[in-house]
Amino acid sequence: MNPADPIVADTAIASAALSLFEAALELVAGEREPFIQRATADDPELRNATLALLEAHAASEGFLDPGPPLGRELGGYRLLKSIGSGGMGQVWLAERIDGVFRQCVAIKVLASTLGDPDALRRAEAERQFLASIDHPNIAHVLDGGSTAEGQPYVVMEYVDGAPIDRWCRQQALDPRARVRLFLQVLGAVEAAHRSLIIHRDIKPANVLVTNQGLVKLLDFGIAKSLDPSDAGATRTGWMPMTPQYASPEQLAGRPLTTASDMYSLGLLLHELLTGVAAHRVEPRSLSELARFVSSHAPSRPSERIDTEALGIGSSLARHWRARISGDLDRIVLKALAPEVPRRYGSALAFADDLERWLETRPVSARPGGGGYRLGKFLQRNRLAVGAGTAVVCALAIGLSVAAVQQRRAAEEGQRARQANRFLTDMIARADPYASGKPPTLLEALDRAVPDIPRQFAGQPLLEADVRHAIGRAYLMLERNDAAREQLELAATLRAAEGGTDYARVLDSLAILAWQGGRYAEAERQFRTALDQCEADENGRAQRSEVLNDLSSLLSSVGRNAEALDAAVHARDIKATLATVSPRERAVVQANIGAALDGLGRYDESIAAYREALEIFESLPAPPLLDMAVSLNNLAYVQRETGHIEQAVQSQERAIALTVQAVGPDFPRLAVRYSNLALQYAELGRHADATRAAAEALRLSPLAFRANDQAMGNLYVAVARVSLAAGDATKANEFARKALRVYDAAESVEAGRREKAIAILDVPAATTQSNRRRNDR
Repeated sequence: MNPADPIVADTAIASAALSLFEAALELVAGEREPFIQRATADDPELRNATLALLEAHAASEGFLDPGPPLGRELGGYRLLKSIGSGGMGQVWLAERIDGVFRQCVAIKVLASTLGDPDALRRAEAERQFLASIDHPNIAHVLDGGSTAEGQPYVVMEYVDGAPIDRWCRQQALDPRARVRLFLQVLGAVEAAHRSLIIHRDIKPANVLVTNQGLVKLLDFGIAKSLDPSDAGATRTGWMPMTPQYASPEQLAGRPLTTASDMYSLGLLLHELLTGVAAHRVEPRSLSELARFVSSHAPSRPSERIDTEALGIGSSLARHWRARISGDLDRIVLKALAPEVPRRYGSALAFADDLERWLETRPVSARPGGGGYRLGKFLQRNRLAVGAGTAVVCALAIGLSVAAVQQRRAAEEGQRARQANRFLTDMIARADPYASGKPPTLLEALDRAVPDIPRQFAGQPLLEADVRHAIGRAYLMLERNDAAREQLELAATLRAAEGGTDYARVLDSLAILAWQGGRYAEAERQFRTALDQCEADENGRAQRSEVLNDLSSLLSSVGRNAEALDAAVHARDIKATLATVSPRERAVVQANIGAALDGLGRYDESIAAYREALEIFESLPAPPLLDMAVSLNNLAYVQRETGHIEQAVQSQERAIALTVQAVGPDFPRLAVRYSNLALQYAELGRHADATRAAAEALRLSPLAFRANDQAMGNLYVAVARVSLAAGDATKANEFARKALRVYDAAESVEAGRREKAIAILDVPAATTQSNRRRNDR
């Protein structure tokens, strides 16, 4: 081998060679040359330049390593032992020797630069980056200087910890615990981004976890400043990275934004959840890797579980896979979208979706159909429902019973009337004049249940109908234990007869299992319900409803092709029924849109949602809440495809329809307004964002208890809106309010306090720059 001269004339080749050389030094000696050969298979000039650096490194017996002798003093510190090395330099454990107090630190000494002034600039940049950030999950910089040989060094806090992947395995963390730990990483990255810094080298080795479970993000040696005043920020040809954890645009040498870190974070989360790298192939060169990653999204994490790498037994694999399938799959794949606009716009948006997953709330990564979002919404609804809403809901239950029974023979009409009379009496018992206070739907249901055996003695099928209706109401109000009791009694009463009415109860039990995270049980119940549906028109109508619900379940676990088949089958059945309303057809069409979105067929998904909306709007009395749900789902797809302004328009209309349907004081509008405020801020519409945030604050006392962490989360959203508008004082005020809520809360999800802390004392000048970044 006759390598080229290491002082390469072409600056771009020299920079790329140094970057690749530094990546090679992360490997053991025997793997370095094969790695370089593979990475430069289609670029002989780059290969020769990189191999020249590697040969010079080997011949010099450490000339490129700082390698100061043990016991050497740097500034006021004495080197004790080497604790790490890599392409950017060597890290030493050191002790303070100035006599003030004893302290162990980590000192990173930059590798020899071969006369490259850019390496010196990077060392100084790392010192400045770290000095500008004060965050509990980022290793603090303490000091800095240069050795007698001119090698820069940085003195940092010593982190006694293990890489995050190894720590998760040692602690035998389950998926939820791993997600909670990962939220600390997102908090650190968000703090860096807020200081206009892209890390560019997020990987397990740069994320340590202490014995106390505290994450520390390390090594900003190749971080990039977003500050336009940094002349080095836009320099071409420089590609510092670890290829396995690099974004498509980073591999291709394109300009970088914070979205590049979002991709690397997705790779890290994928590895924490599966034990393996996201991309299965190992291309021969960097250019081949860049082409592959730019055109391929990884498989779902739930399909990649490596039990040995995760340290779990094969018996746990099925449970592990079930825990991460569905929404968590979609969250990871959204972060790993090859196209920048489809990724999360910020670490906060990424964290928000993970927190929603932890709380069983709808996630933005999976817009889903009406059944998915409405089910998630009601599943999390812990609020008492007022008397007016109780009347509406109870009437809806009664009417649904009547509608079902009207499809039967005329002699069964009396049964429907008797069921409706019972439900009407239930409303009467909820009269606020009788009880002396505004009642709730839950109270009305609780009062009605004890009367059921007396009211329907000797009428098991009628009792089953009423218990089913009340069980559905409990289910929607998140009283799952009460729902299960009523639905199981209804199923027992119906089992002997079987048939379509039994299928209807099984459908409700399946939804209960689904909302409880028991996906396999839910699918089994749905499929049993399908088997019970009879061949008459009533049976086929119920079959279409079960298929529609099954479609939503399959979408939620990422089985979108099957979900699409089920929804299309439901639509085709409804097309043959004389009694199907246009509204029912529109709901199925919306679920088709959800499945298409899950398959990445975004244009078709948007078209399906628009078709559903057209049907809703054509009705004499358009169902406003159905329209609002479809508009919300449409907004999610529009945001996924980078059409933020269109997404905002859809969400604005969804809020307007909700207000029209249930009034401006509907408590859960608080969350929708806060989300809309953040989207406004993302578009730079700060006055609109402020107004939406104010509306969220107005409704928040109705939506949340004073010590509910959700109240703190809303305060953080308002603080972020204030920060984007340049009002650091107001942002700090709401961040402190959030911290007070978190301190009083019964429990707080990991990373929540850190988000509020990160907002405190942000300089006003920095907030002006925040307007330019995505902040969902």
